[in-house]
Amino acid sequence: MKVYNRFYLVMIILLMIVTISGCIGNIGQLSGLLSGKSGSTYYVSPEGDNNNSGNRENPWKTPGYASRQLQPGDTLIILGGEYQIDNQEENQIKPASGTTSSWITIKGEAGNKPILMGRDKCPAIIDLSGKSNLRIENLEFTNDEGSVVQNAIRVVGGVVQNLIFKDLFIHHIDGNGILMSDAYGIEIIQSKIEYCGKEAMVGKNFQGDGWNQVTIRDSQFAYSGHYPASKKPSNEHTFDGLWIGSSVGPIEITNSIFEQNLGNGLYTRAKVNRIIQCIVDNNNENGIVMGGQDGIVMNTLIYGVGGKSSKNSTGSGIIIDEMAGENATFKIVNVTIDIPTENQGFPLKVGVSQKPENGELLFNNNIVVCGAQPVNIGGNISLKASHNLIYRPDEKIVLRFGEKEYSIEELKGAQLIEGFIAEDPLFAAPSRGKNGGGYHIQEKSPARDAGTSDNAPSVDLDGKTRPQGKGYDLGAYEFEVVIK
Repeated sequence: MKVYNRFYLVMIILLMIVTISGCIGNIGQLSGLLSGKSGSTYYVSPEGDNNNSGNRENPWKTPGYASRQLQPGDTLIILGGEYQIDNQEENQIKPASGTTSSWITIKGEAGNKPILMGRDKCPAIIDLSGKSNLRIENLEFTNDEGSVVQNAIRVVGGVVQNLIFKDLFIHHIDGNGILMSDAYGIEIIQSKIEYCGKEAMVGKNFQGDGWNQVTIRDSQFAYSGHYPASKKPSNEHTFDGLWIGSSVGPIEITNSIFEQNLGNGLYTRAKVNRIIQCIVDNNNENGIVMGGQDGIVMNTLIYGVGGKSSKNSTGSGIIIDEMAGENATFKIVNVTIDIPTENQGFPLKVGVSQKPENGELLFNNNIVVCGAQPVNIGGNISLKASHNLIYRPDEKIVLRFGEKEYSIEELKGAQLIEGFIAEDPLFAAPSRGKNGGGYHIQEKSPARDAGTSDNAPSVDLDGKTRPQGKGYDLGAYEFEVVIK
């Protein structure tokens, strides 16, 4: 009797599988669904046909069509080659949303990155507006023979969540590289965005909390405003490397480069910001502008403020303003700022604006080389400064704190900065307005072993362990001690 019961049980299970598989396509998909790994892999090729099945041997032809066939858990692989994306909506890449357990992935063929070429005033090559749980990877975005492209990637029209952009190369776009409104849980990884007519990446048109839980790492935002060459100057500020409007945050930016933008290198009005191990160089306006309630700039190099027109520039290395509440706290630790001698801007400006600014600034282990102006700290700022080098060639005033200006001697006497140094930091080969860096310190630099361990990072901008010698070095780079 037990044998018959087992037989009937097996038959019932098989019948259920056959019945259900008829609804979802095949038993393989059912197996994937039951194991939490549902989804198929499809392909696109310039030599394909949209009437094909979409498998490796019979790929589809256009990414726009292919993107609309995807279901949660599916992966679309775009094979190497060039693909034209015009202003017709059906030709733009617009996938459905994935689910939190079954994302949709669209990526280029490994080792053969495909090129998506926008044309005919295409509003967006990829449009993820209102979509969530998507991964976009290993793709190149540009224009088709100089044709106008408004955005490479657009994400607007409501809150989205869980988007990953990895290994993207976006360049020569008339508008923004990436335009994104309210978003939660976003990662931008190993991507390069350059030569956009507006910002390389922008967060704006928020209806809610703006950007929340956004991570950017190992990426580059460069040459915003340099394309197209015939573009006339705009009164609207649109040429930053990265621009983030009022947001909840946190915004985590690590190991990234912001260079040669006609606006600011990095501008953020998020409530919480973390900028760590970054290089911000040769931007026409300011290096970093941020506000909010909680911010950190650490292990970061800022130089070449003002770009090629530094003589007429009033740009600053770092500006911190629009602080949110009396409990606002900011930390600048192991940062190197080098302002061109002729630059009229402040190398560092904190809490100085048209309205009263209140907050706390922890300022440790930094090197600041001033141009024509000293460091400028608002009078309502609680300054907790220790072990910093501030050098202003041929000038006595190195710090303005509220209404009071301090010469080197006065600053040492006032003891506002414990371990204050006013000597030339002896950079190895400072570029000052050109690419190349050169802001490691020399062996005999006064910045060597002159720092404090308080809040100091365990590595430097190069990733070398801190400290290397008897103490922590000042600035973004630790002098590497070679044991013979």
